[in-house]
Amino acid sequence: MPDKTKIMLSEQELKIVTDTNWVLTKQEIIKKVYALFNEQVAVIGKILTEKKSGYPVKLTTTLPKISKGENYRSLPYVILDYPGIFGRENIFALRTMFWWGNFFSITLHLSGDYKDQYGPIFYDVLVSSAKDFYICVNDKAWEHHFEPSNYMEVSKINKEELRALFSQKDFIKIALKINLTHWNNIENLLQADYIKMLHLLDA
Repeated sequence: MPDKTKIMLSEQELKIVTDTNWVLTKQEIIKKVYALFNEQVAVIGKILTEKKSGYPVKLTTTLPKISKGENYRSLPYVILDYPGIFGRENIFALRTMFWWGNFFSITLHLSGDYKDQYGPIFYDVLVSSAKDFYICVNDKAWEHHFEPSNYMEVSKINKEELRALFSQKDFIKIALKINLTHWNNIENLLQADYIKMLHLLDA
C-alpha cells in the first residue's frame, strides 16, 4: 500500500497551503527586486562612462539581462548580468544577485583574455585593500553561495595562496555580499559596492 505519510501535511505546511498572502507577498518582493535591478543598469552605466578608459570597448555596449528562477539550492533568486561579455572562453561579467533568505551579492567574473589582462591588476589591488572582498576557491564557475567550499574572505588568505588561485584557475571571481537586513538602504550600498568592485580594474 502507498505510504500516506509522504503526502500528509504537517501543521505548518497546512497553514501555509491555505494562506494565499505569503505567495502574493513573495511575488511583490520579486517585482521590487526587478525594479531595483532595472535602476542599477543606469547606475552601473554611469560608473562605466566615467571610467570607461580602463574597460573593454565592447563592455559599454552590452545589453543588460535580468533573469529569475525558483531553485538555486531550493530557493528563489533574481540575477542582473550587466555589463557582461559571455564567450566560450573569454568572460567579463558583473553579476548582481538576490538570493531569497540569504543576501544580495555583486560578482566580477573574468576568464580567458580578460583574466590575463586584468589578473595582475586584480592581485595588486586585492593585496592592498582586501577588506570585504571574497574570492572564489571552487572549480565550479557558476556557484553563488558563500560557504567556505565556494568563497573565502580575501583578508584571510595569504599572498602565496592568493597568487596560486590567480595562476592555477581558469577564471577569477571576486564577490561582495550585502545582508538582506540592509534592504531599505540597498540602493546606496549597491552603488558603493559597484564603485569598489570596478575599482579593482584600475591600473
